[in-house]
Amino acid sequence: MNVLFIHQAFPAQFGRLSLELTKRYGWTCDFLVENLSSCPTPSAEMLERLKLYRIPTPTEARDQAPTPWPQIHAKYLGLCSAVFHAAEGIPDLKPDLIVGHGGRGSPTVFLPDLFDCPILNYCEYYFSTDPRSDISYRIDLPPANDVAPFFPRCINAPVLVALTNADGGYSATRWQKQSFPKRFHPKIEVQFDGIDTEIYCPKEGTPRVIAGRAIPKGTKIVTFVARGLESMRGFDVFMKVAARIARQRSDVLFVIAGNDHAYYGWDPLHVGQASFKSWVLDRVKHDPDRFLFTGQVSPEVLADILRLSDLHLYLTVPFVLSWSLLDAMACGCVVLGSDVPPVREVIDNGIHGLIEPLFDLDHLTETALRVLDDPATYKPLGNAARARMEADYSLDVCVPRLKDYFERMASRRLASALPDADV
Repeated sequence: MNVLFIHQAFPAQFGRLSLELTKRYGWTCDFLVENLSSCPTPSAEMLERLKLYRIPTPTEARDQAPTPWPQIHAKYLGLCSAVFHAAEGIPDLKPDLIVGHGGRGSPTVFLPDLFDCPILNYCEYYFSTDPRSDISYRIDLPPANDVAPFFPRCINAPVLVALTNADGGYSATRWQKQSFPKRFHPKIEVQFDGIDTEIYCPKEGTPRVIAGRAIPKGTKIVTFVARGLESMRGFDVFMKVAARIARQRSDVLFVIAGNDHAYYGWDPLHVGQASFKSWVLDRVKHDPDRFLFTGQVSPEVLADILRLSDLHLYLTVPFVLSWSLLDAMACGCVVLGSDVPPVREVIDNGIHGLIEPLFDLDHLTETALRVLDDPATYKPLGNAARARMEADYSLDVCVPRLKDYFERMASRRLASALPDADV
């Protein structure tokens, strides 16, 4: 089967999945992308096996407007047009199935005029209009902009246009599917795309060196990972908890992986020109020598960091689940997460990890200290987390399911195109 994946970045959500489809089943996977990602960086094997075509940046995407709705919609329609013309100019593209990323609207709405094949959307998330949810969950950092309340409806409109146009869609988790309006639920399946449990795995004898710094054997390591060190992923909460832990224990090193960019929420409206990271560090009293910031790292480096972790903190608001949480669980980390629905979907409290309310600094600190004081008691949580990743979230489990789903959706269009049998 030939699948055309469409995403503004590569490899992003589709890179590893498409590589597995080519290696396991001999499928052909083509990509229309705007840019190559630096986190994660495409592997040499991906670039060798997968065929990438570039989408030119549409002129509409550069337009700026004083309110968000013209900008969002013009950018979306411009991208749809750019995708159409890019695909039109590649005569070798003959997909049996098109899969588009629908984070801000899958740019596939014009493609039925070009290809006679099913279109699927990766239904990442549907923003809530509830004033206490996702980008507005942080009531301590409320939107400082009079158009902010309209943002969810603005960003959801292209998502709905694309989903209505598509033949079907899939979400990575049940909670992400449930974020969409109920009338669309029959059109969306839950299909997770897989964690590489061979890279992210426990490994005895991992060198105790992080970012060139040798870590003494008796030092405890507390980890925090996020693509961006921002409020929606609880970086400021982590720093406050870490500062409290540091005052109680002198043997803990805090290792933070992620860049300074805020991808979601209203952080720039609060901190001005400074990054949210620097804004937080200026306000939380801490010893810089006990905090190691690695920036973005490769999957292999991240796996080595997580293997050394004595406790991993994941302190998100209710939002799209970070793959870093599942990576940590696959490495056998003892995880302390925030008590929100997407976390509860993968962690049963006291079985696969520990959960505490996001804003309860006292309970977060007390729980973290208990783990650091008695690691042997809590080690079974990490073992159970690893077992759950292998059983339910590994590539070996998820890729065959997605392969079957893609084939099933492709066959529906084929079946509907066949003439009715004589009776």
